[in-house]
Amino acid sequence: MRYLYGDSAPFPHSFNFLATLERFMAAASRVVKLESEARSLENTGAVSAAARIKSLEELETFHEAVIAGVQESARRQTQRITADYALQVVEHAVRLVEEARRSTTASNDREQAQVRAEVERRRTEIRQVLESFLTTGRLPILDATIKVRWDGRYAMTCVLTNPDGIVSFYELAASKSDKWQQARKVSDFAQGVNLMVGFRKTLFRRSSQPELVQVDDYVVSGFDLAESSAEIHLRRKVHERDVLIFNLRRENGELWAEVSHPSEEGPEALAAPVDAGDKIHLSRLWQSLRAAVDPMLEQPERLLGLKLEGEDVFENDLSIHFIERVVRFLGPMVAEIARRSPNPRELSLKMENDAGRREEVYVKKEDLIAHLAGMGERELSVFAPLGFSLPLISSVIVDERGRSSAPGLAVAEEIHFDDWEK
Repeated sequence: MRYLYGDSAPFPHSFNFLATLERFMAAASRVVKLESEARSLENTGAVSAAARIKSLEELETFHEAVIAGVQESARRQTQRITADYALQVVEHAVRLVEEARRSTTASNDREQAQVRAEVERRRTEIRQVLESFLTTGRLPILDATIKVRWDGRYAMTCVLTNPDGIVSFYELAASKSDKWQQARKVSDFAQGVNLMVGFRKTLFRRSSQPELVQVDDYVVSGFDLAESSAEIHLRRKVHERDVLIFNLRRENGELWAEVSHPSEEGPEALAAPVDAGDKIHLSRLWQSLRAAVDPMLEQPERLLGLKLEGEDVFENDLSIHFIERVVRFLGPMVAEIARRSPNPRELSLKMENDAGRREEVYVKKEDLIAHLAGMGERELSVFAPLGFSLPLISSVIVDERGRSSAPGLAVAEEIHFDDWEK
């Protein structure tokens, strides 16, 4: 299946970009709203706590003045009863202030706990929303590293490098693929793989002699595949240890390959370069393994992690920065699709099958914009790079009293969430 622009020019990506855009708008708008609510709760809590502390400080200042006045007056009196009275007044006043301090602390702690709980609930939902989007939507992939290990079953994970410093980590649904339900042999991917990787120890020499090994029936017990490097593990039987580990890399158009024998001891266990003829077979196996697992990238089962410029998005509360980054690289694609779409109120692409038959897919701009309803100016600015025109937004988003909320949408510049607290 190939994708074309609305004017039939080739589209640069091999997935339904419009379906991803729809999912992204639903997820991103929800994340922005949740993040806005969380920050509002934190700001309101901070203002309330500051107001209580200010009231307490005023009380303490007044208390010090009252105590000073009572004590000064008591020093001028000669009767014991007056001194006792002044002492009781001071003690009672001290108790009142101490109670006010405890009450202020308790109120602030209680409200902060409530705010933390509400903020955490929203952070949890933000993570769930992003996980749902990232396991159902498709972002352009610059590089993909796939790791597979056999431990009674195949466990499959991947690391995807997306545009603009985004790196996502997934568990892939190997258990849902019939082809990966049981241990697989080299012959499932490439036949006639004969390698000079065995060795035969001679009776009268300490050194060993290389020996040809046919590995077609060896079990593929694991591999790490990247664009320019690979590590492939083989074992003779499914329940035995790995006996061959190949490390391969491509540099400047040349293939480098080494083999090690982890089940051996001594010099034979060390990594050693493979013969030139073996590189051809190993390259063929590498390509076949990659072709077999690449479709699994379309079946991510669970998001394991998400990083932006090397920082964990969820641990560092970078969800809004992630949304801004995705909007930034989606913007030019949305603009190009809009430019090539025949209907100005729609974004359209064409799908073309191998037989050349074409089918149009499209999404209405107003359906995308509808997700932005209820947002304020700062939230809406996050989506400004997508380039939806103000008249169209004005006609779609209307508040509950029927008045256009367009003034809050006329934002030409991005306002980052870092500026919200200013």
